[in-house]
Amino acid sequence: MRVWIPSLLIVLVLAALAWVLVPFPGDNGQPTVTPTSAPKTPVRAQQGGDDFEAYVARGGKLDETPASWRGTVPDGELRADANGDLVVSEGVRWRFDYFLSALGEEDLNVLRARVAAHLDQVLPPRAARQAWALFEQYVGYRAALRGLEEPGREPAALRRSLEERQALRARWFDATAREAFFGFRDRYDRFALARREILENEGLNQAQKEARLAELEASLPEDLRGMITASRQPVRLAADVATLREQGVSEARIYQLREQELGAEAADRLAALDRRREEWDRRYQAYREQRAAILDSGLAPADRDAQVQALRERLFEEQERRRVEALDRIDSP
Repeated sequence: MRVWIPSLLIVLVLAALAWVLVPFPGDNGQPTVTPTSAPKTPVRAQQGGDDFEAYVARGGKLDETPASWRGTVPDGELRADANGDLVVSEGVRWRFDYFLSALGEEDLNVLRARVAAHLDQVLPPRAARQAWALFEQYVGYRAALRGLEEPGREPAALRRSLEERQALRARWFDATAREAFFGFRDRYDRFALARREILENEGLNQAQKEARLAELEASLPEDLRGMITASRQPVRLAADVATLREQGVSEARIYQLREQELGAEAADRLAALDRRREEWDRRYQAYREQRAAILDSGLAPADRDAQVQALRERLFEEQERRRVEALDRIDSP
């Protein structure tokens, strides 16, 4: 017995040291799962890895957040249904992207710990584990995505790239997660490719192209068609405003047009933006005239540069000065 007890103690001490020294899964900054082991069952059946609680504990000890997060609110949404299961939506991917946006400021496993603690805080236990499993799949997918070749600019190459990404997603996610995370984006990408193929088809005249484009847009799902229509409204309105200004129409009429198209709040913001642009143009024009006088004064280069710098500091704020300096470099011979 006197021999056995010390031996047992040594074994226990070595085991404890091994547990302490073993790194968290993936502490080398790489995903802990591979495409060949990507889950094939629906996300609802996933319960998260055994490392979830370890990362939750680690995340609970983290204090200061990354600098890029300060003053921000996490994007997306995390919620559970009446049964306590995760509601898989595009908002879940947005929340994951928010956390992963700090990659580089912090190690991947530090961010893993932050995500785990966050999931444990805002979701019920089963939904939190499901979200954790989905997050690990998403991290693995992003790593695998970097292994794909950069596509060329031709429509055929872009279409092949889209098909490769879709095939990769099928290896990492079930149908529910693929549709929630990437469905809308894929439908837009297919539309953009089809539109480009029509526009670049030299066998079609302008009228035929316009007819094909109209047919393409009419075939789109309502949500995508509405987004495309809405995205064109500011461009069309800006062109209308430019035309009205060329005709000498008053700013009151321009405000009225913007209010009709975008609402009073947006019209107020655009009017304020116009005023800031006018005020900037006025100050920048005054600066250019005074700078030209300094450059033509015959001063020594060092004295000339010092006077130009003093002029910038007098007329512009710090952020504005960087813009002015860039414009000066463009203007310089």
